[in-house]
Amino acid sequence: MKRLSDLRTLTTIATLAIIAAGMTLVLGTIFSGWTLGLRTDDRAVIVNTALVIYTCLLTAAAAVVALLAYRAATGRPELDIEITFNFSSPNEPVFVAESDEDDTLEGRLIAGFKQTWATVGLRNASRYAAKNPGVRIELEGLGGFGGQDGWEQVAFTTSVGVSAIQWDGGADSIVHGNWSRVLPPLDLAGVRELVPGGAAFVVTIVADGVSPVIRRLPVRILNQDEYAIYTEQRAQRLAQA
Repeated sequence: MKRLSDLRTLTTIATLAIIAAGMTLVLGTIFSGWTLGLRTDDRAVIVNTALVIYTCLLTAAAAVVALLAYRAATGRPELDIEITFNFSSPNEPVFVAESDEDDTLEGRLIAGFKQTWATVGLRNASRYAAKNPGVRIELEGLGGFGGQDGWEQVAFTTSVGVSAIQWDGGADSIVHGNWSRVLPPLDLAGVRELVPGGAAFVVTIVADGVSPVIRRLPVRILNQDEYAIYTEQRAQRLAQA
């Protein structure tokens, strides 16, 4: 971005220099008797030649400015997702499972308390705005996903339930450059592990004029003892940060 800013500064200086040089050229032929190397004493011919040169210089400068404007208008955004659950680091969801009397790993239910709530942010690391953004979240190895306010259900399996949700900003929606947009929150209360050790969110991010960005965010579901160790280690890391 700094390189592009420097380029725009140089272009502005060069354009002003071209305008100043062209005006100097025309005024020199009018008031100082410059001949521009032409083998003629006809002042009208010399001045017209200076004007033609000046016009060509201005046209070239305008073409460069138009090229930069086109580049600015057609630059590509750099979108990424940030899903942060309570008591978890961004894009690293960790949950504790409900106690299982049979001590089986399959079908563990995520314990329903504050840990299941998440904030969702759509970030744009580029200076170019992202137009008509959309986000789809697919559940991998998880089931029992309930309806989410602000999200549309786009995939459903009878034995699993909702398996994918989608948010669309709409044709008039944008994510400004070097900015972020807060999307509707998520709640995983009632979600159950279907594939031990293989759960994940598969997030697809789209916008006009750019290729889809796909992120796979592994989901960890721990037993009570494992989660106690995890929370203690996380607290220590936060204290040291």
